[in-house]
Amino acid sequence: MGRLPLNLTLDPIDQPRDAVDIILETVRKHFDMEVAYLSEIVDGQSVFRAVSAPGFEALISPGSVIPLSEVYCQHILDGVLPNLMTDTSQHPLAVAMPITRNVPIGAHLSLPVYHDNGQVYGMLCCLRSTPHPSLGERDLAVMETFAGLAGNQINDGLRRRAEIADINARLDSALAADGFRIVLQPVVDLETLRPIKFEALSRFAGGRSPNIWFEEARRVGRQVELEIAAIEKALALLGDIPQEMAIGFNASPQTIASGALLEAIGHIPPERLVVEITEHDVAEDFNELATALQTLRRRGIRTAADDVGAGFSGLIALLRMRPDILKLDIELVRDINSNLAKQALVLGMVDFARQTGALTIAEGVETEEEYATLLRLKVDLGQGYLFAKPMEIGSAQEWLAERR
Repeated sequence: MGRLPLNLTLDPIDQPRDAVDIILETVRKHFDMEVAYLSEIVDGQSVFRAVSAPGFEALISPGSVIPLSEVYCQHILDGVLPNLMTDTSQHPLAVAMPITRNVPIGAHLSLPVYHDNGQVYGMLCCLRSTPHPSLGERDLAVMETFAGLAGNQINDGLRRRAEIADINARLDSALAADGFRIVLQPVVDLETLRPIKFEALSRFAGGRSPNIWFEEARRVGRQVELEIAAIEKALALLGDIPQEMAIGFNASPQTIASGALLEAIGHIPPERLVVEITEHDVAEDFNELATALQTLRRRGIRTAADDVGAGFSGLIALLRMRPDILKLDIELVRDINSNLAKQALVLGMVDFARQTGALTIAEGVETEEEYATLLRLKVDLGQGYLFAKPMEIGSAQEWLAERR
């Protein structure tokens, strides 16, 4: 086989390759062809998105591009050439096209692949260098099934691409403009109610949950970027609160291990920082995380394990993280005054914290009854609506002034 007349090469489309590759390999073997491929029609060009052609890699590869005028695709779509040509020498238009003799193409089977909206995406094709007289209408019907499967994969991939594009556009907007802000929620000593530190929380324009924003950033590989942007905004507020108070901020294991966190906080006095580790129970590489945490400890920066008690694996993670602070999950705190099992669990965590030299913070304290129970269980610190809601910096300053 000769090489197809390739004018340029484009990057293959970002879509799930495995399923399409399986379809192409099946098509090629089922019809006893030498080459099978999926092409997309783009601005008068046939762009090869996936190819199965073992032994013929020099002929064609994903990303290759040929003008539509030089291939069969448009002629087939226009009905001038048939979908199935068992012998191209029997079709004068095919004979007249240089690609037929240059490749050469003796047999060709091709069907369009459609978008969800009915528009043509491209073509699912297979070919060989010699005629294939045994192919017939039943094979064309089988090929239609394969084209439908390929279309499903393409449309799923396009939907994912559209979702990713939307997420990136939202993130770009949030990061480029004032698309999000930082609010502060105080943490108080449960015995004295004295403010100890603030936790910095992100609030995004439009009212969507911060959890959704950070999860979407993770999905598109921008988790570290968004978290560092939030941390930098939080640190900018340190000058607006008393020097003896720290700010705690959330950071995932990925951000902690990336090195970007140390770069962002390196100029800040360590006693004013608390790194609250999120998703610690699903850290991909605990050794890498442990090394990064050890670096933070050497610099005198405190760490807190967030949402302690939310899962068994999270408890196991504590043994390896050795945090300075355990933040008891809000589900443990809610209605703890009337739940003896929760009280027993929190009592055990308080004992664990004291044995390891850590403090405990109860998150989501909302009622006087919860507060009294936590105080009785010797939990050190508290955070929640009972003490104060998350506030803009101006309101946080006023809240502090009222308590001095």
